[in-house]
Amino acid sequence: MISLRPSGWAIKLPPLKERTLAAVLERGILLHPDKMAVRDPDRVLTYAQLYEQSLKMASGFDQLQVGRQETVAIMLDNHIDIVLVWFALALTARIEVPVNTSFRGRLLAHVIANCEARVLVIEKHYVDRLTTIMDLMPRLETVVIRGNVVGVELPPRLKVEMLSSLTGKRVAAPQVDPWDLIGIMYTSGTTGVSKGVRAPHALAYQCATPQTWLCPGPDDINMITLPLFHIGAQWMGIFGTLIGGGGIVIQPRFSASNFWKDARDYQCTFAHVLGSMADFLYRQAPSQDDTRHPIRNMAMAPVLPEVEAFKVRFGLDGVCTGYGMTEAGSVTGTPLGSSVVPGQIGWVRPDVEVRIVDKHDIDVPPGATGELVIRHQDPWSVMDGYHQMPDATLSLWRNLWLHTGDMVRQADNGQLIFRDRIKDSIRRRGENVSSFEVEREINEHPAVMESGIVAVPSSESEDEVKACVVRRPGMALNAEELLRFLIPRLPYFMVPRYIEFLDELPKTPTGKVRKHELRAVGVSSATWDREVAGIVVSRSGR
Repeated sequence: MISLRPSGWAIKLPPLKERTLAAVLERGILLHPDKMAVRDPDRVLTYAQLYEQSLKMASGFDQLQVGRQETVAIMLDNHIDIVLVWFALALTARIEVPVNTSFRGRLLAHVIANCEARVLVIEKHYVDRLTTIMDLMPRLETVVIRGNVVGVELPPRLKVEMLSSLTGKRVAAPQVDPWDLIGIMYTSGTTGVSKGVRAPHALAYQCATPQTWLCPGPDDINMITLPLFHIGAQWMGIFGTLIGGGGIVIQPRFSASNFWKDARDYQCTFAHVLGSMADFLYRQAPSQDDTRHPIRNMAMAPVLPEVEAFKVRFGLDGVCTGYGMTEAGSVTGTPLGSSVVPGQIGWVRPDVEVRIVDKHDIDVPPGATGELVIRHQDPWSVMDGYHQMPDATLSLWRNLWLHTGDMVRQADNGQLIFRDRIKDSIRRRGENVSSFEVEREINEHPAVMESGIVAVPSSESEDEVKACVVRRPGMALNAEELLRFLIPRLPYFMVPRYIEFLDELPKTPTGKVRKHELRAVGVSSATWDREVAGIVVSRSGR
């Protein structure tokens, strides 16, 4: 059992009954009703207004006869309306199902049908995606459109409403319990269909708990540029900020060129970013405006290799990181003020139990790599299962532990180091190769946009390593140049034998690389082979 953590780091959770969105908003109204809670480029709402308008919108779902713990699918862009719809459902013990706005075709139909939603709230400019998949969503009865319904053509069996018409007389807020579902959150798999994570209120609260890396404080204004159909923006961004008593600014999307200007214009002091977003910011041309903004702290996952230079360049006081998953919430973190090391994902939270095990669920030796398995000390802090997928639910738990499918090891300082997804690991000539670590080094090359590492069959035994690489627009790079770049950076057994340049990597709508497609291609006529080129990489390098 892993227990090494920073001294004094404590997680002070409220009683279980208070771990609901309703309890958080009611507390905010009691403490600071007139404080700004959320704004977008068009509107500003205080804590009291956010609560009142959400309960007024809930009356519309009463009219649509959406019952307690029934689902409503939401396919909306980033703005206050998506927050109001989400809160209208959460405050009345209904279940939101946020839909990735890039979904279309059978993937979109699968989510709406699998979650059993009778009502879909959708932007007008996404409605045309429904016309070819109506037969795959037999339970869908009502489409609520954000925007004018003029010109919308849908089958006669569907009732069409305007989102603006949902707001009515404020409803009375019912009792909401921490075990009630707040949402069914679909995780886009790289091989099978998307799975719907049945998330209780207490799980969402745990994911966004104060005193972890995720939450800004009461004096912060958090700028949200991540899409609001993901838990990173919803739970860690919106919910976490409200728990901490701060304010939120919702931007339509991430823009590297406007990021710091927007922070300055809206006086934002905190931001959540992905490592790829931080990379885009860091690769922008230096400017005298780089420090002319009020952001002082940033949550970043994963941590940029140049994190210390990033902090200095942009005048940040701190960067924090962590690891979590939709099924199990927040698992590790680096509290603000503690050390952040590239490649490390934080210390295990005090309220989470963690082991690192082999394929037989036996603990591996200290410092060795194994699968991360977890369990929470408090009830309802993990998912209630995958919706309508009992076999997938059962496969997640074994020997009373939730199996993450992620390979990690523990560093000397106690933090965990992410190594790879189990299904992406490669075995080459008796050595385990982490695709994550090879990709990280390839992506360090200034001409590389992104990469994907996969195993291809070896004529000898086990695997060979293939790198699928996307170059940055307008930049030149050939395979041998990339190889020379990698040889001094990687152990000899990790250096790819095969390199192929692609225009883009195949991805799921949530941005995960479909590595099974890359593996299926294998070694093609477009693949460069360093052995054919006469290049041998030994233990001491070429």
